Parts: sequence; structure tokens; C-alpha cells
Amino acid sequence: MMIIRQLLLTTVSFLILSCENEDMIDLAMVNGDNIAMNSFIPRYTSFLNKTHQKDNLMNRHAFLNSMIDEKLILAHAKEQGLNDDPNILFQKDKIYKQLLLNEYHAMSIIKKITFSDDELRHLFKHSKTRLHVRHLYSPDITVMHSIEERLGSGVQWETIARECFQDSILKENGGDIGWHGMGELDPAFEIVAFELQDGEISRPVKTQKGYSIIQVLEREKDLLITEKDYQLSKDWLKNMVINYKRMSVLRNFTDNVIEGLDIKFDARGLVRLLDEIKTYHESGTTNDRSTVLTSTKGNWSVDECVWEMAALSERQFERINSVETLKSTLSGILARVKMIEDAEDLELHRSKSFQNTLSQEHVSLILKEMTHGINERSNDINWQDEYFRFRDRIAMDSEIFIDSTKLRSFPMVIEATS
Repeated sequence: MMIIRQLLLTTVSFLILSCENEDMIDLAMVNGDNIAMNSFIPRYTSFLNKTHQKDNLMNRHAFLNSMIDEKLILAHAKEQGLNDDPNILFQKDKIYKQLLLNEYHAMSIIKKITFSDDELRHLFKHSKTRLHVRHLYSPDITVMHSIEERLGSGVQWETIARECFQDSILKENGGDIGWHGMGELDPAFEIVAFELQDGEISRPVKTQKGYSIIQVLEREKDLLITEKDYQLSKDWLKNMVINYKRMSVLRNFTDNVIEGLDIKFDARGLVRLLDEIKTYHESGTTNDRSTVLTSTKGNWSVDECVWEMAALSERQFERINSVETLKSTLSGILARVKMIEDAEDLELHRSKSFQNTLSQEHVSLILKEMTHGINERSNDINWQDEYFRFRDRIAMDSEIFIDSTKLRSFPMVIEATS
């Protein structure tokens, strides 16, 4: 996806020459590489819709200039050997797998989610309500069950909050996260919170970041609810109900995949892997062949597990603080491997839309890598000057042409929706 900041920076492009009478080009040409009308218009239209801007000559020039900059930077990256850099290849593989997983989930899960008009109306009432909420949190379900038991035995909520939060504010305010409306919090968190009565305390709730016990302190309701308002909100409500249901449906789907994998863990291997994770995270190397698990996908040793876990985020690594969380993480990774293989068997990666998205994500990765140094060296004030100096340097020996007549004269694209 194009970075809007970069797009704005390229509204001035003094390196580009008008070439109104060149029949050999479509909209523009960069060192013999053509930018065709049929590649420009879909991306330009998508940009207008995403940024809620209108089609005009200034935006056409700005977006075309950004596409020209892309070609210049990508050519420079290729000359520098960046395309073969191990880190870039690793990131490209990570992007490919995530996009393929998204396609698989869309086909296997999202398209199968159903809902009724009654469910939409129920959510509509929630959308007219704001909740004042507090919660207790742990990344570990075992710890969360202990917290639940302590609450039940009479330990004060505030006492437990001081123990389970690292954030100094949440420590002191009892995990109070303030007032929130629908769509502002984790979907799994919201599903439970909006169904609670004031003062009621929930059971442990699994969210994307861990586990929470929730209490609604008070609420505010908009008493003016009309049928017209409901009808106008219907599309948004449909997206919300899908968002709410997706997590539980995905969890059930993943659990079924995991069950079919018949995973068996080796207790010693798990302990060795726990010890290895920190060392690997610091050094990036391991050669422990001790078995950690067996499944229908074969055996995974310590080093194979570490390799598969390399794509985890820093936050995901931080959650691995026990054998149980490690087992859960490895089960999820195995399920992901199986789903990606199933997606490839279905040839989801061969569709034109997938290939276009993958190509653009790869472009964005290279652009981000090439301009990373500029971001590190510059503050917001001189980022633009730094960028232009970089772009001018790599464009010094380039031949760049624009057919400004075609850029001005093609029919207006569909106006961006508000």
C-alpha cells in the first residue's frame, strides 16, 4: 500500500519532462519501463477511495509521480542487490504466507459467517451505548484462573490490579481503561463487555493479547434510536457482526485443525526449547536436534521449532513464559502451516487478485527498506528535503517522460465515497 506521506512529497517533480507528443509511451516512461493507463487507473481509484479525496489534475500528477518514484527506487534497490538480501527474502516469504492465510480464512471462515436481522438490531442498540470499563489482565490462562479464584475468595480488585499490570496508570487505577463505544476495543473483549450488567464481573475472556476479566462500572445510552438510523447503519453493523464472530469461528476452526494434526509434545524437548528461545533471540543461532513434538506433519526438533517461531512478533515472544504458553504457540504455528499448505493445494495463490496484492506488498517492502535510513536520520521537518535529495540522486541518469495530455484527458474516475 502506498504511504500517503510519500505521495504528498512527490507532488513536486521537477525531474519529470512533459512529453505530450510521444506516441511510444502510455502515461509515463521511466528508463524504458512503461506506466500504462490500465495499471495507473485502478491504483489511483483505490487511493482516492481510501483517502476520501476527489479526482483532479493535482492528484493525478501527484499519484503518477509517486509511481515514477517507485520505479526509480525499485531499480536502485535491484542495483544494490537488495532483492537478494536474506532479510528481504525472509520478509517476502512472511508476506506471502500471511496474504495466503488471509485468502484461506476469507474462503473457509468469513464467507460462512451468517447473521440475522435480530442480531444486527441487537448490535445497533450496543452501538448507541458507551461503557466505562475496567479489567484485570494476564497473557497466561493459568495465571488468569488464579486471579479469578482470588477475586472469588475476596481479594480486592485493586490489589490484584497492582500486581498484574506493568503500566503505572493501570496499576494505580485498578485497570480502568475509561469510556469506550462499540468498535474501539478488542472484538472478543467487546462481545462480553456489552452483555454485562453494571458491576457484573466476567469469566476470563481470551483476546488477541492474552486474557482479561472484565467489569462494566457504568454506561451511557443514547435513548433516541430510530429505524432510519438503523437502516443507515446497516452496512457498518454487518461488518461489525462479522468482526465479532470471526474470532470465535476462527478459534473453533483452528482448534479442529490442531486436533486433526494429532500433536504430541515431548516434556524434555519443551524445556530445552524454552531455554533456547532467549539464547536464539539474542544470537540468532541454534543447533539442538532434541525432539519437541510429533504430529501428522512429522517431527519438529528444537532448532526446527526456533526456525518456525522466527516470524513471531516481539509481543508474541513475550507471551511465551511457560510450557503451556509454548505448547499453545507451537500448536498455532503448526495449524498455520497446515492451513497455508491447504491454501496452496486449492491454488489460492494463483489468482490474479492475489498476485497483484502480493506484488504491491513486495514493492512496499522494498520502498520501506530503501527509505528507512531517511526516516532514521531525519525529523518531521527535514524528512521531505532528505527524501528529495535521495530521489534526485538515484534519478540523476534516468530518462523520465510523462504524456501530460493523456493524464489530463482520460475520463474522470469514480468519485471517492465519504
